[in-house]
Amino acid sequence: MIDVRRLRYFVAVAEEQHFSRAAERLGISQPPLSEHIHALERELGVPLFQRTTRSVSLTEDGLNLLPHARRILRDIDRCGEVIRDARWQKMSTLRIGILHAHAYTFLPRLLAAWAKQRPDVRLSLLEHATQDQTTVLSTGDADLAFVREPVHEAGLTVTRLFSEPYWIAVPESWHTGRKDRISVTELQGWRMIGFPSHHASGSTRTLFRDFLIKHKVKTADFLQVRTMHAALALVAGEQGFTPVPRSQRRLMLHGVRYLPLAETPPQLSVGIACRSQSDSALAQSFIDFSVAHFQQPDW
Repeated sequence: MIDVRRLRYFVAVAEEQHFSRAAERLGISQPPLSEHIHALERELGVPLFQRTTRSVSLTEDGLNLLPHARRILRDIDRCGEVIRDARWQKMSTLRIGILHAHAYTFLPRLLAAWAKQRPDVRLSLLEHATQDQTTVLSTGDADLAFVREPVHEAGLTVTRLFSEPYWIAVPESWHTGRKDRISVTELQGWRMIGFPSHHASGSTRTLFRDFLIKHKVKTADFLQVRTMHAALALVAGEQGFTPVPRSQRRLMLHGVRYLPLAETPPQLSVGIACRSQSDSALAQSFIDFSVAHFQQPDW
């Protein structure tokens, strides 16, 4: 019986037409690869490759074997896929809408904790912009969605998970009065970069307008982009500053520094929303788990 591993080695060499590249692709050294190919040739009783000091090419027998070897390997790989697919089909699936920033702030720890408790549940994540955070629920594309509050939309129920203060992301080259925090007065004359929300009341500009007026600070102008990624890229490029939620500081980017405000800053509230008519016990279980998770001091 032909060793399946040797068939994989044969296909790799045939496709790479080079023993060293094939060995690198397979994650083994070249000598054992050459030995396995020689063993396969001895087993079949024919040479499969023509070898020179500079090239490797298939013999006629090698050309005849290649399509059959590929088909055999595909069928073997498919056996594993069939088993995995059957396991997945037996699992419940929870579709969750997330904002882009959630993926690198609070979400990884939450999902890791959930997976330990409910390994029987398959999670599907749907990324969306803040402007679309409620649409994924109303269209039925998601069972739950993490949202920025406030949310005023009929047919949705929102459970608040946590509130956190805004920090300020500034260029690393920007010198501030203190290294551990920044005063709102130091934002005078700088461009503010922000992003919209699903509702005008939740946009960065709206949240910070009254705060800046209260402290008699006037920014140079305001630049709005669609996502926090774009805002932070502009900050790194020394185009201005952008307010970010405190959990954002976990994402370290070249050219960007995160500082808390010396004054009491605006707050960002994050909730989890579902359709009001939903009777999914699994969705409610995830909501309850999330509420408990964010009650821990070190979430």
